[in-house]
Amino acid sequence: MKYILIIVTLIFFTSCSNNSSDYSTTQTEVHVSQNAKITLVGGEKWKVNFATIKGINNMKSLMEGINNESSLTDYHKLGANLQTEFQHIFQRCDMTGEAHNQLHNYLQPMPLIFKDLTKGNMNSCKLAVKKIENHLEEFNTYFK
Repeated sequence: MKYILIIVTLIFFTSCSNNSSDYSTTQTEVHVSQNAKITLVGGEKWKVNFATIKGINNMKSLMEGINNESSLTDYHKLGANLQTEFQHIFQRCDMTGEAHNQLHNYLQPMPLIFKDLTKGNMNSCKLAVKKIENHLEEFNTYFK
């Protein structure tokens, strides 16, 4: 599983490397999400492809399956299922330009959080769920 995480991370950083800058930098808002900066220009949300929106919504749906009755196995399965959905987003990546770069900034911290879900104890899994919930909620702040 550790190797899968490493491979996914490598694919993440190399799969789409379009560095074009097709936007103005007059009014920029910056939000630091874990280690990556997500930038809005003039308060405008970045447009993402349908596969990304679907993948994020699928992740949100998966999160709804966790509750106070969930076992450690349930958390580990959730982590694996979230990783699969994450991989689907990258497999269907056809975005370019700065919107693409900003999406990568948003997605960057997710594999490390998934690792806590797949390998962690009950406390670390519960913390990881909170982090993922918060992170998924931020998606609509920056993307449309």
